[in-house]
Amino acid sequence: MRLSIMRHGQTHYNANKRVQGQINIPLDATGRAQAREAAIRLANLGETFDIIVSSPLSRALESATIIKDHLGHKKPILIVERFIERDFGHLDGESVMDVLDLFRNPEYRHPTYEDNQRLIKRVVKGACDLSSIHPRKNVFAVAHSHVIKSLLITADKESWSFADIINNGDIVTFEIYGDTIDFIKIEKAT
Repeated sequence: MRLSIMRHGQTHYNANKRVQGQINIPLDATGRAQAREAAIRLANLGETFDIIVSSPLSRALESATIIKDHLGHKKPILIVERFIERDFGHLDGESVMDVLDLFRNPEYRHPTYEDNQRLIKRVVKGACDLSSIHPRKNVFAVAHSHVIKSLLITADKESWSFADIINNGDIVTFEIYGDTIDFIKIEKAT
């Protein structure tokens, strides 16, 4: 399965550099514009997708809907629960700059925080399950920064980490077969 996965458009939490995790924050006007710009990029590249999937959070689902509508995709969007953002727990709402070192630390643990190992296991299971259900399909997904980083780390842990930046509107493409995830490319948002 080929999986192109985009980080959702901007929210007011993103604009204000706040940790939002699984808080259901909607897109702001910039975020909607970013989703439209991504749809235009995909259309200009002649991209077509067999399936469009989304995290259950509204910022991802709205981004996916904008792209679906622009591309004229007729099938309903499939919700993939395992593609929900990391549960940051007690860090939700905090300034990203104040807690950045905590969630960049692979050893960080807290009872309310989804640690790296659990997060990666969840996301990879979601991607591999999707691949086993939809083999040889071209899938487009909208999810979150830490979901995408989990796949990048799985593909190449020497080159990627949770310290890497995935911007709103960036699209990362993977090839998934069995339990193997290969990184193909990253297309940065303009």
